[in-house]
Formats: sequence, structure tokens, C-alpha cells
Amino acid sequence: MENTTGHQFPKQNIKGSSKAVLVTGGAGYVGSHTCKMLVKNGYVPVTVDRHFREGLVLFGPNYNLNLPQEMDRLDEIIKRYDITSCIHFAGSTSVPESVANPSLYYKNNLILTVSLLDKLIECGVKTFVYSSSAATYGDPGLNKCKESDVCKPINSYGATKLMMEQVCRDYKTAYGLSSVGLRYFNAAGADPEGDVGELRENETHIVPLAIDAARHGRTFKIFGDKYNTKDGTCVRDYVHVMDLADAHIKALNYASQNQVAEVFNLGSGAPASNKELLDAVQKHTGKMNIEMHDNRPGDPAYLVADISKVKEILEWEPTHSSIDNVVSTAVQWYNKTHKKEIQ
Repeated sequence: MENTTGHQFPKQNIKGSSKAVLVTGGAGYVGSHTCKMLVKNGYVPVTVDRHFREGLVLFGPNYNLNLPQEMDRLDEIIKRYDITSCIHFAGSTSVPESVANPSLYYKNNLILTVSLLDKLIECGVKTFVYSSSAATYGDPGLNKCKESDVCKPINSYGATKLMMEQVCRDYKTAYGLSSVGLRYFNAAGADPEGDVGELRENETHIVPLAIDAARHGRTFKIFGDKYNTKDGTCVRDYVHVMDLADAHIKALNYASQNQVAEVFNLGSGAPASNKELLDAVQKHTGKMNIEMHDNRPGDPAYLVADISKVKEILEWEPTHSSIDNVVSTAVQWYNKTHKKEIQ
């Protein structure tokens, strides 16, 4: 897989342009959509990932690396493409897994990020955009989350993301790192052009799981209908992955032009309950069987973003994030990638 598309971007066309961006985890869900958006905005994404999924279009040069074991290979890559910035997606993302195996999360999220930052600074790369998470807030009650809120994560996934934010603040003071952390709420949906989408070996996200259950006639489980919400089920904030990708471009430009250590919420700002989400899924897939189970420990009742800060500073607006569009693009992607199963 190494550098399979490098011939499209000759070294001499990149050198001196400062348009080459190192993208760790660029073959993942949000990373692959962001790579597509980078190309549309005149950047050259140089993807480093340990797992390239079949069925996805790749954008720009790509390297199959297992970080942090092969961290030293970044020296040559950064030099070759004259890389001056990095967008960091690589890491572990499952909340239940982080509760069961916190060691993995502190290694893959916190320690990996510190090692990566040290390598970037050693190579003269001091513009950094990275994935944070709404999990930093913990259980905020029934109010929208603001970046100024005191964060009290309730699992090691959220804790590692909050620690990454502190590391970046300290690295700004000590080493001149300019960084933007993006606190995702519930990333969902897929590229409407069908080049990339949500595709995992072990799926944990509610939208693709619900679509899969509907397409195969399986019963779908909802955990909890006794929350203090309008219909008793958990309320979340679903933000379309193309809106997330757009925000990464704006964050990259902002961090390049200003020396900052900032964090921003990325959500739609629109609450949607589990029942409302499943209604939207059924609109596009047909009726499905739904089974109610007890609340899961550690699931906040309400997790919705206040996005006023990102609107003001990055001038970012979610334009694809209606629940209907989130679900319809996810169904379109599912139908494409499971064509043989559902014919």
C-alpha cells in the first residue's frame, strides 16, 4: 500500500507550496472524508495509517505505517513532501472498550499523541489539528455543552482526549505549537458522492448498526427509555461527516495563521433522541423491529453541542447535518457497500 498514489503528486510540484498535510489515521471514517475535502481545497493529504480498507477511494500519497513503532519513518515522509502541518485522527474511539481496557486508550490516544508531537516538532512541523471528543464533558446534565464548561469525563476515552488538549496547551507554551482540537459529537452520514463512508470490521455506531439491522430483518436494541428526556431515550447531537471534514479545513487554516491552542465543539446543535433517529432510519429502510433494554451505565441522558464559538471564530456552519440527510447518505453508502447482500 505504501505510496500507491504518490505518482499523482510529483515531489517538485509540492516542494515549497506548504500545501502537503500529514494525515494520521487518514484511511479511517472522518479521516478519509477530510482527505477528500483537503484535495478539493488545494491541499495534498499524505496519509499515514496502519489499516487501509478495501472499497475506499484514496486521496494523495499513502503509507502503511504502524505508529508509534515506525515513528522514525515520518522523518523521510515529512522531508519528501515538505510537510508543514498535521491533522491527527489516529487513535482508539470506543467508549465501552475504553472502560474495559483503559491501558489501550492511554497508549493509543495519549502516549501516541505525545510521541507524534515530539516527532513533528523535531521535524519543524508546528501546525496541528486533532480529534477531540464530546466525551470530555462526561455527563453534563440537560444543558448544551460549551467549551468553557468544566470537563469531567466519565471514561478513559474522554479522559485521554481531555489530556491531549492539555498537552497541546503546554506544547504551545514550550515549543510554539499551534493547535486546534475538535470536540466531535456524534459523527454520522457518508460522502454523498459515494467515494468514502463508514466501514469498520467491528461496528459500534448506532446509525450503521440500525441500518444493518433493518436491512437484515434483525431486532434492534435501544438501551434505556427512562431517561429524563422528552421521550425517555437518550438524546444526542448528530453531525454529518462532510460538515466535520469542512471544519478540519477551517481549523487547519486558522491554526496556520494564528498561534493558538484552541478547542471547538463540532455538532449540529440540534437534539435528536434515539427514537427520533430510528424513525428516520425506518423512513429510508422500512419498518424494523425495536426492542427496549435497560439503561447502560455511563450513558449520559443528553449530549448536545453549543456551536456558537466555532460559528463565530472559524465561521463554520453545519449544512449537511439534518437527521434526514445524515441517515439518507448513510443508507446510500450502506446499499453501495452491501450490494450483494441486499439484492
